[in-house]
Amino acid sequence: MSEAITNRQSSAVDSATGEMSDQELVQLLHARGHRVTSQRLIILRELRRRATHCTAEQIGVAVRRSLPSMATPTVYATLELLVALGLIRRIYAGGPAVLYDARLDPHQHAVCRNCGEVRDVTGRLEAGELLQSAAASGFRPASAELIISGLCPQCAEAAS
Repeated sequence: MSEAITNRQSSAVDSATGEMSDQELVQLLHARGHRVTSQRLIILRELRRRATHCTAEQIGVAVRRSLPSMATPTVYATLELLVALGLIRRIYAGGPAVLYDARLDPHQHAVCRNCGEVRDVTGRLEAGELLQSAAASGFRPASAELIISGLCPQCAEAAS
């Protein structure tokens, strides 16, 4: 299982990854009736550059290096727009802060219950039966995500 769990550190974004270029983002924003702003472009670039799970606060600190006047509500609103457009994922990993993830391919998350580290677990979740069960109870499911709770390698070693 450890091979399937990865802690993404790469920062290169290219066409081979299937991620949207700035021009494609501009076209998508126009097509959906949204304005193209430097804040939107910079926030998406920063999240992809980091290639890890980030809080809105972390993104805000990083983008203020380029745009010092960017307000915190703008960061939150932009992240929510990018989620709505399907360009990033919002992750509820059980901690106090929501995380954002630019990785869109099928994967789940493993969260260390000791230090809170979040790692990617490559693989598709087959949750059809669970979604049907939720729908049968009157719930309107949109999707399912798996959060695996346990200890990261460092915390597991410290606990031994």
